Amino acid sequence: MTMDVLSIYLLTWNVVTVEPPPSDQLQSLLDSNADFIAIGLQEVKSQPQNLIADNLYEDSWTNSFRDVLAKHDYVKIHTVRLVGILLSFFAKKQHLLSIRNVETSYTRTGFNGLWGNKGAVSIRFNFKGSSVCLVNCHLSPHDKKLSNRIADYHSIINSQTFHKEKISLVIDHDLVFWFGDLNFRLDVDSFSTSEIVNLVSQNDLKPLLEKDELNETISSNKAFSGFSECKINFKPTYKFIPDSQEYDKKRRPAWTDRIIYKTFENSSEKQTQRKDSDQVLCKGYQSHSNFTVSDHKPVSAQFDIQVKGGLLDVVTFDPIKSWVDGTVGKIVVTLPSSIEISSWHWIAIYREEFSSLGEYVSYVWVTRQSLPDRSRSYEINVPEKSVRIPGKYIAAYMSDTHPYHIMGISSVFEVDESHLEYREL
Repeated sequence: MTMDVLSIYLLTWNVVTVEPPPSDQLQSLLDSNADFIAIGLQEVKSQPQNLIADNLYEDSWTNSFRDVLAKHDYVKIHTVRLVGILLSFFAKKQHLLSIRNVETSYTRTGFNGLWGNKGAVSIRFNFKGSSVCLVNCHLSPHDKKLSNRIADYHSIINSQTFHKEKISLVIDHDLVFWFGDLNFRLDVDSFSTSEIVNLVSQNDLKPLLEKDELNETISSNKAFSGFSECKINFKPTYKFIPDSQEYDKKRRPAWTDRIIYKTFENSSEKQTQRKDSDQVLCKGYQSHSNFTVSDHKPVSAQFDIQVKGGLLDVVTFDPIKSWVDGTVGKIVVTLPSSIEISSWHWIAIYREEFSSLGEYVSYVWVTRQSLPDRSRSYEINVPEKSVRIPGKYIAAYMSDTHPYHIMGISSVFEVDESHLEYREL
């Protein structure tokens, strides 16, 4: 079996309801060379008017990150939100045909599962032969609430289910990246606020990390059993006085904002844990201390990951040579034997520079009637005036899953301004 090495960049930030900073500052938070980028935010502004506006358009944070990443050839695969908990997943365009079976899920843990102010959202997908799950969470806060955080974890992994056969739970995936405001503190019987601040000022982090609740919880298998974390070399990320670099001494500083991961190897009988070093290589783990708008610091991690390689079967397009306004357009696709046509498959028309799978400008359902001399080929009639703005476009064959994924992409074609005519480039 061949293995491909790809890179993934993860970012978590509790933004305490503030609006996103300017694009140049957001750019400094990101690695625009990674194959995949996942951004997990907590405490995004979630008053009723904000939620209504975000459902109609797109929340300001996702829109801002998308604008920045579009300049580097990324496409937003999907965003999932639970009140103020937001997760967006981006991929380089070159990988779109290798991403399949995208699904999302969420779990409320606030007020015994009734409220969504705390909980987790997740996006799972297959990349070629490997399965990946991304989880962004906001767990129970405060000192002396360790048992609540542990209970939150178990509630999330037991309640979030997916439809993929044999990969129905978060921890069933080959790769799991779990990040967010996990809210784990330092042991309540360890250091006082002044002692923590004094040790941090001396950059003496080892005694503090030895009392970190998350490390103890993982090692004792109370929660996050088998998860790993890159080495922490940065100061506690909470709690700061906004617009300053000073800790708010009303709370004991702690590493609440974390990125951890777990790997699995599938077998015919059961899932068996494999060595993390075989599949995940940590390339960087840092807090971005120059950001002061929140009482939390953003935290990012860079990984090289090994995924099962090989080529996936794709739907192919005949060249789209012409399509004149006022007549019915023709698109011909050919399906490989491994892909069965569905009445829920459809063709999406995108601008060449699209930055989200959701921003298609037109669509048409795929029909089951095949061409008489090409049994696996299908002709799709595109209604007249489906595209009204001149420019360069592509057509994509979309699956019937939700969220959807691309199973084939046409070459670029152009809509002419004078005749609204499609010409193959």
